[in-house]
Amino acid sequence: METKSDIGNPIDELIAKYLTGEANDQERQELEAWAGQSGDNMAVLNESRRTFERAGLWLGQKRYNTSEAWSGLERRLEESAKVVSLKPESRPGIFAGRLLKVAASLLIALSLGLAGYYLGFRNHQPSVYTEVRSGQRQVLDQVILPDGTVVTLNSQSKLTYPREFSGNSREVSVSGEAFFDVVPDASRPFVIDAGDARIRVLGTSFNVLAYPGDTLVEVVVESGKVQVTSSGSDYQVANNLLLDPGEKGTYVSRDGSLFKRVNTDPNVSAWRTHRFEFNETPLVEVIQLLEKVYFVEVRLSDPSIGNLMLTASFDQQPVEFILDVIRLTFQLDLTQSKSQYLLTQRANN
Repeated sequence: METKSDIGNPIDELIAKYLTGEANDQERQELEAWAGQSGDNMAVLNESRRTFERAGLWLGQKRYNTSEAWSGLERRLEESAKVVSLKPESRPGIFAGRLLKVAASLLIALSLGLAGYYLGFRNHQPSVYTEVRSGQRQVLDQVILPDGTVVTLNSQSKLTYPREFSGNSREVSVSGEAFFDVVPDASRPFVIDAGDARIRVLGTSFNVLAYPGDTLVEVVVESGKVQVTSSGSDYQVANNLLLDPGEKGTYVSRDGSLFKRVNTDPNVSAWRTHRFEFNETPLVEVIQLLEKVYFVEVRLSDPSIGNLMLTASFDQQPVEFILDVIRLTFQLDLTQSKSQYLLTQRANN
């Protein structure tokens, strides 16, 4: 599934344009997708409409039938599923803060005109963050950040980033697993907060594994250089690693230690590439990886099956194909029930 964070204008800008009839078709679709994501989002849009109607302001000579537009929006939301997975960061007070910003944006936009508003707003806009979450069995591909950096999120992961990067660095946070392809910018390092680990790069590609509750944060570099630093309460200035391509850095949350080694796992990015390399790999490990990548369940009728060693390569093959190769290789029986598979020894084995 491909999801792009291509909403170029802040949500309050889109609301203002929508209610004044200045939004184009793409902007209307983006706003409707955002409104359909949560009750809070819909409440913000609802209250913005009421503010607009109470103010009774009109932009230029153009009058826009907001009641008709609102009815159309409600019909489209009922008829369509969610389109994107973008959410504003959820924290106490965010609803009230967003509502005040939208109301103010509407009044400014309607009284001064959109052209002047865009210039003033973009130059004085406070930091606003976008949160992207992947579902339990969902990989989000091609999440594009404001600087052009491309991020892929694995299942049950979260990425938080500003709508616009400002200052001397580009800072984001990640929880879960993600692959970053960072656009080079020597003047503004790209910094990722991953729990108590802090990752700093200039332009590179790498995989980050940092699920909440895990005792380890792992970074595997594909290209470029990456610096990993402990940023916890016991942070020591000297406690950092510099990783080259093919190296793996690990942060241990228990004691704040960092260490690196050559990455020996050829399947570290299999969750996004669906490319696998197995070389005398125990079948139990093969199955664990397939379950993670394809969101399926594979059971073994006998634990001894898990000790079988598999040597094989697969390139973007469906899980049914891979399991069938395993079945033929080890002369097993394979049965399927929905997303659950069972491998059993044949009676004559």
